[in-house]
Amino acid sequence: MELINHKEWLSKPRFVCGIMTGTSVDAIDVVVASFSIFNDRHEFEITVTGNYEIPEEIRKLIFKIMSEPVHVSEISILNFALSQLYADAVKEVCNKSGFPIDKIDAVGIHGQTLWHEPQDREIAYYSISSTFQVASVSALTKILNKIVVGDFRAADIALGGQGAPLVPIFDYEYLSDVNENRVVLNIGGISNITLLPAGCKKVDVKAFDTGPGNVFIDMAVQNFFNLKFDKNGEIAKSGEIIPGLMNKLKSIPFITKKPPKSTGRELFSKEYFDNLSNEFRNNKSGNEDFIRTFTEFTSWSIAENIRLYAKNPHRLIVSGGGSDNTFLMELLEIELPGIQIEKSDKFGIPSDYKEALCFAYLTYLTLGGLPGNIPSVTGASKETNLGIIAIP
Repeated sequence: MELINHKEWLSKPRFVCGIMTGTSVDAIDVVVASFSIFNDRHEFEITVTGNYEIPEEIRKLIFKIMSEPVHVSEISILNFALSQLYADAVKEVCNKSGFPIDKIDAVGIHGQTLWHEPQDREIAYYSISSTFQVASVSALTKILNKIVVGDFRAADIALGGQGAPLVPIFDYEYLSDVNENRVVLNIGGISNITLLPAGCKKVDVKAFDTGPGNVFIDMAVQNFFNLKFDKNGEIAKSGEIIPGLMNKLKSIPFITKKPPKSTGRELFSKEYFDNLSNEFRNNKSGNEDFIRTFTEFTSWSIAENIRLYAKNPHRLIVSGGGSDNTFLMELLEIELPGIQIEKSDKFGIPSDYKEALCFAYLTYLTLGGLPGNIPSVTGASKETNLGIIAIP
């Protein structure tokens, strides 16, 4: 039984709200955008952007669940707490902007990733890959009285894909160019890139995670300076590279592994960070040297993947929280001479809200009955409609 009339959904402009919480767990990003079809192309116009602070108690619970064994009750309460938090975020952002929440046609949530394991693991007589983003879609649809779409990654995983990255279909639609080879980079907790050859078709698109973005930098800043992030990379800029640590980081196999590939805090974990910090802690290394080394490593690992897998890129388009780290951006310019580096804002896509906008677009596609994954990116066996739909 078709609960959503896909043709009717696509017949007129739709206001879709996208909600994103990433591996940095720094805030809830909210975007409301109008999507429509003109000359067989999807167009969007951003109406509202805003973010909503995650209460410290919930942040600590998320990190606790990610890093240590917990009782299932902790996961259960987080599942419902995030739904309430997302609802409050939407209400406050709309209220502050003066946008009537009643005009929203649907809401799409990424959810908070607690675990991402796209590599098969044997259990019983099955080979299972998995991913887990928490936040109850059913609860949120009742709280907001809106259609809600979530759990976007599971369908791709079920078809043999990595379940990530899912942003490339947005990159292809809105950032590809007939004349330029482009690379689109998002620096969140984890960094990922989309390769868009000049004049590419959807099947030509490649995308994958390159390794850490802000994850190790933020851990180091929190651990050594009790700050949430290194504003403009000022602490990193004052430090020196720790050679042994840098060499060990460069030897992590994932960095140069051939795509498709995706990762998260399962590999770049707090436990691994603590082990590295203890191993290379000595009287010669200052706290700022760890920040410098992790920042240099993030830059190098992104650039190394571009050098290995992108063919003669002309332009690098950057978004995500890491794009606000001016020192990190300077390091990228040094690593990638001859490539024009620009933030996505220049192309009408707010760099701090791009991922939330992408999940609004994926929601629009899902409700239109259209595929949201790209098999050449994720490794899935075919294109598929993504997510589950909850109806109030």
